[in-house]
Amino acid sequence: MPAGTGTPGANQNGPATSPMFSPGEIVTAAGPLSINAPAPVVDITLGGQFVTKAYDLAVYPSLRPELIFDQFATVRASNTTHRGGSVRFSFIDDIAEQTTPLLENIDVDSVTLSSKALTVTMREYGTAVTNTALLRGTSMISLDPVIAERVGYNAGLSVDTLARVALDQTTVTYDDASTASVGSIGNLAGPLTGTHLRNGVAILRARNVRPLRGGNYVAVLSPYQAQHLMSEVTDTGWRWMVGYAGGEGTAGNSVFQGEVGTYEGVRIVVNNHLTDLGRGYLMGAEALAKAYSTAPGFGPDPKTVVAPVVDKLKRFASIGWYHLVGYSIFRADALLQIRTQSTLV
Repeated sequence: MPAGTGTPGANQNGPATSPMFSPGEIVTAAGPLSINAPAPVVDITLGGQFVTKAYDLAVYPSLRPELIFDQFATVRASNTTHRGGSVRFSFIDDIAEQTTPLLENIDVDSVTLSSKALTVTMREYGTAVTNTALLRGTSMISLDPVIAERVGYNAGLSVDTLARVALDQTTVTYDDASTASVGSIGNLAGPLTGTHLRNGVAILRARNVRPLRGGNYVAVLSPYQAQHLMSEVTDTGWRWMVGYAGGEGTAGNSVFQGEVGTYEGVRIVVNNHLTDLGRGYLMGAEALAKAYSTAPGFGPDPKTVVAPVVDKLKRFASIGWYHLVGYSIFRADALLQIRTQSTLV
C-alpha cells in the first residue's frame, strides 16, 4: 500500500515514535485530566462547563427513634371545670373494711374519708423556622415541604421527651405535702433478666396495679436491655422458653424473628428514645398523667402554626409548632424504673 501524502494538520501532533497515535488529534473530553492518558492532547474546556455534579432531589433526615411515650399517659385532663395554668387531680381513698359485728342497741360511729390531690402544671413549648424569599426563589428544591416535615417531627420528638422525662422522676409530691417514691428493679452492675421482670410483675400485682393492655403490663426497654433478656440461656430464661420450650426451635418463632414479644406477663416494647441504654420502665395503668388546655385552638396534641407574612416586602415566611402541656407521674405505685448495665453482654 503506497504511503500517504500531504502535510499533517496543526492538530495532528501525535508522537513520531512508538507508541504512535495516528492521527494525533486533540480530543475533546469530559475530564478531569487525571483520568486521561498523556497523549493525544486532551481539551476539557467543554467538559468542564457542561459536565457537572448531579443531585438527588430527595432530602434524607437523621435516623430517628420511634415516639411512644405519650400513649402511656392514660390519665388525661379532658374534662376540667374551667381554664387554668394547672390541673388538679383528686384522690379519695376507700373506706377500711368493717368486719366487727354490730351491737343491736348502739348506733355505728361515722368514719371519715381521706383524700389528697396532685397538681400538674402546664407550660408552653414550641419552635419555628423562618426562611427568606431569596432562598425560596433560588433553591434547586422546594424547601417548604422539607421544613414543614422537620418542624412536625420536632414537635412529636419534643413532646415524647417531655413524657419520658416525667417517667424519670424518682418521687411525686401531692398537694397535702405527702411524697411517694418510685421503685426500681434491676442492678446497675448487671444485665436485665427474666427474674427482674417476674419480680416487677409480682410487685405491681401486690399493689393492685391494673395492667395496661390485653391483661399485660408494659416494659419499655433499651435495645441493650432487650439484648440482655434475649441472651439468657438457662432453662428458665427467655431463649429457652421461647426458642425451645414454646417455639420448639422451629423457624418463625421469636428467636428467628428477633422479637421479644410478651414474656412473664409483660408486653416488651424496645425503644431507643431513652435517657440512657441502661434505663427502662415497667408500668401499669395510671402511671403517667397528662394535662393540657381544652380551650378552643388547644388540645392534647401540638398544633402547627403558619405565621402570617407581615414584613413590608413579604419575604420572611415562618412555620412552627406550639403546645401547652404538662406531664407527671400519677401513681408512683404503678411505675417501676428498670436500671441495668448500659453495655451489651
